[in-house]
Amino acid sequence: MKTVAVIQARLGSTRLPGKVLFEAGGRTMLGLLFERASRAACLDELVLATGEGPENDALAGVVRGLGFPVFRGSEQDVLSRYAGAARERDADVVVRLTGDCPLMDPAVIDLVAQARERAGADYATNVKPPTWPDGLDVSVFTRDILEAAHAEARLPSEREHVVTWMWKHTPLEGGTRYRAVNVPCPEDLSALRWTVDEAADYGLLRAILAALGPGAAGAGWREVLDLVRTHPELSALNRDIQRDAGLAKSLAQDKERAQ
Repeated sequence: MKTVAVIQARLGSTRLPGKVLFEAGGRTMLGLLFERASRAACLDELVLATGEGPENDALAGVVRGLGFPVFRGSEQDVLSRYAGAARERDADVVVRLTGDCPLMDPAVIDLVAQARERAGADYATNVKPPTWPDGLDVSVFTRDILEAAHAEARLPSEREHVVTWMWKHTPLEGGTRYRAVNVPCPEDLSALRWTVDEAADYGLLRAILAALGPGAAGAGWREVLDLVRTHPELSALNRDIQRDAGLAKSLAQDKERAQ
């Protein structure tokens, strides 16, 4: 069984354009994510899945320069981009990561992957319901459920956010077609925000990396948690930003389409 992490990223972010190539602890934000995620024991390979537009050429060049493969696909239809990347890399199991989560912990990736394997599930995540800090979101799913989603998903939210169709067809949202498991955090930390969508998020990331020092790239989520608890003024930097604002926007588009 080949397990491939597909990391989605593009330079056309509307809220913070070019963010994935912003500096983060002496490397790009995306480079930091690849470096951290590559330590996950469950992964056989990591690949960037980005858009076909020329604006993403620089992004693709950076990732290839780090020694990782790149798949280019639809700019807006991220689900088709995932399906294409999984086919090209011959993945049996896919780990979905997003380029705006540079503090992703490889131990969390392994935790979700192991939970899926133990349960014999088609899909596993740690966000249904959210209990981990925003920015440690992981989904792990089989190639079969990915191909089914690609063939059948129709709504904007399902095409843009990859896993929402899977949620609907598992017990996570009342479905029965596929098996699923959720991995909760040891305590509810869902109010914490370690993802980067806004300028305030980036300010927090830089502050965390500076405080962690030279070992920042290897720091686990508990070390980051200890830091922000010791310095609560850090989390105050982005406290008022809505979690999953992009998904909320897509769900609103679903409703408009239904009218």
